[in-house]
Amino acid sequence: MKNLLVTALLLWTSTSMAQTLHFRQLSVKDGLPHNSVNALGEDSEGLLWVATSSGMCYTDGEQFFPISVDNLPDKRVDRINRDSKGTMWVQCYEHHQQVSRFDTLTHTFVTYNAEDLPDSVRQEAIRPLNRKFTDPYSPRVWDVEKRMLWQSDTLRPDTKFFYSGQIAIDAGLKDETIFSLLLDSRGILWVGTGNNGLFFADTRQSRYIRLVCQGNPLARAVCKDAEGTLWFATSYQGPNTLPLGEKEYSPVSYPLTDSIEGLRIRPLILDSKKRLWMGTFDGLYMKPADSDTFEKISFMDTLTHAIYALFEDEKHQLWIGAERGLYMADLNGRHPQPLLADGTLSHIIDINISKDERWIATNGGLFKLTESGNEQWCDIEAHSVVTDALGQTWVGTDYGICLAADHRLQPFPSPADGHIVKDLLLWRDFLWCSYDQGICCINIYTGKATHLRTEYNEYIESASYIDPQSGHVYFGGTQGIDCFSLDSLDSQLRTSPRHLWLDEVTIELSPKESADSASSLWIYICILLAVVIAVSTFLVLRHRQKPSEVSEQEAEEAPLSSFELQAAAIVKAHMADADFTADQMAREMAMSRSKLFTLMKQHTGKAVMEFVRDIRLDYAAERLKAGTTVADIAEACGFSDASSFRRSFVRKFGVTPSQYR
Repeated sequence: MKNLLVTALLLWTSTSMAQTLHFRQLSVKDGLPHNSVNALGEDSEGLLWVATSSGMCYTDGEQFFPISVDNLPDKRVDRINRDSKGTMWVQCYEHHQQVSRFDTLTHTFVTYNAEDLPDSVRQEAIRPLNRKFTDPYSPRVWDVEKRMLWQSDTLRPDTKFFYSGQIAIDAGLKDETIFSLLLDSRGILWVGTGNNGLFFADTRQSRYIRLVCQGNPLARAVCKDAEGTLWFATSYQGPNTLPLGEKEYSPVSYPLTDSIEGLRIRPLILDSKKRLWMGTFDGLYMKPADSDTFEKISFMDTLTHAIYALFEDEKHQLWIGAERGLYMADLNGRHPQPLLADGTLSHIIDINISKDERWIATNGGLFKLTESGNEQWCDIEAHSVVTDALGQTWVGTDYGICLAADHRLQPFPSPADGHIVKDLLLWRDFLWCSYDQGICCINIYTGKATHLRTEYNEYIESASYIDPQSGHVYFGGTQGIDCFSLDSLDSQLRTSPRHLWLDEVTIELSPKESADSASSLWIYICILLAVVIAVSTFLVLRHRQKPSEVSEQEAEEAPLSSFELQAAAIVKAHMADADFTADQMAREMAMSRSKLFTLMKQHTGKAVMEFVRDIRLDYAAERLKAGTTVADIAEACGFSDASSFRRSFVRKFGVTPSQYR
């Protein structure tokens, strides 16, 4: 028996470790300078450096920012290294006798002859290109051999394979010609290809585990039993079968009436006695722990009755939300018999019962059950209701997520705003929300909301389930079930300032300030008017004396959009290029000329070259303060001659460069 268990464990290990990664692609459409990626590196701040055949850039996980290569021997960089002090070193194609250091103060490269550097510095600055990385959390190894990506297992050498053919297609790796490889500190494997840009995959988790069913894979319910078998219900197109089964998709049947609606399963839960309960449009069914079949529980006058919600409370009582009424059954008995608890409620969609509160979500609104009666907190349809460790009650509605407070629902800003919230789940410090177009996770302590894109499901249904033992959360939708690994996301959701490109979008939220009391309102208004008058007078006088400084201060205070930041970075990278044009900027921002002009007008109110000229003039003003000559500044800022520079400077600041200094 022991040998059999060991053999089974080894087979499971080899199978799991041999699983391919799932890659996502980044190309020039996303802001990459060129689709041929020659070298990759990671700096001390966790930023990814990318060297392509047409320049360099870095990414913070949300967008690409150019790195100037004007001071390099060649724009084709093929090696990137970081020394023990965090300094970034690069070497260029056919110039390996030289090495260039990135100066963080000037944001330029300083080039040295490799022989002139001390041995200790040279050993760290010049290292062979790393083409092999080992996962510190598993036996998996990735390396590049003969321009192909190979994956192996230190425990099972026979599992080595390379990403080619159908394996590469299934993994999302659209290019088999590999130039560079990097496993970063977050466990993201980056693959630079010869013609199709940059690919990345998360190696620390199986973020997406897709469960596919034949026919129509619309998942309506999901649950795991005491033996670890995953049960799920999907909607078939035919009226005579119901796909309900384990992860191997073996079908399970239960007694059906002639009603076609009996096919529709809504809630599916496991109680404390290891019994599986299933609510359908045909009624309530229960499968005992020692049985393989479902029994229909008859407790209503009518033969058929739709069941929408099931919930077991701390007293081991099963609450049943039906189309007409709220029922309760004592699970301590062998054959629980549901009894009517409230006949005034109808179309009960979700139930949340705790020691202190009883919440009922219906299509007619949210209700709180009290000793004196039912309190209605809203009249809009409520799809889900949960209470977290802080005592906050979260409600999913047709318009997003709300908090129940002060006898009403208060909208909570999140990526689900304006969408139909299907279900809410709680796990540790996080609230998981599935809505019609995605999934988001909210830290209940910080209010940070993170949006997660499912890999396959474009539309999420009400089917969701958290398995605290395995640390997985399941979401069902139009294309089956997506599974997220919670443990691997835990640290990222708590602390990480960056998120995977096109995979997560973070929204920082802050609580609203309370209003001032009416008694002191006039005092504050008078003080505010006095301050405004004083500040206005000061600014007018300052503007007359030093208009340039005022303009700079106002420019610094204006918030910049991501579009403006990217455009400004490109201009700074071409600061001294007098031939720089709007067409070149459009190419580097991966958009058409017309779109660039439209976005520039929307974000800045300026024309493209007017925006370029203003950035150059602001840079010129800083150089004037440092004492640089006017002629040198004009050349460094990309002006054709000193006279045109002076005219532009006077037009912007109202004084000549000499007067400004």
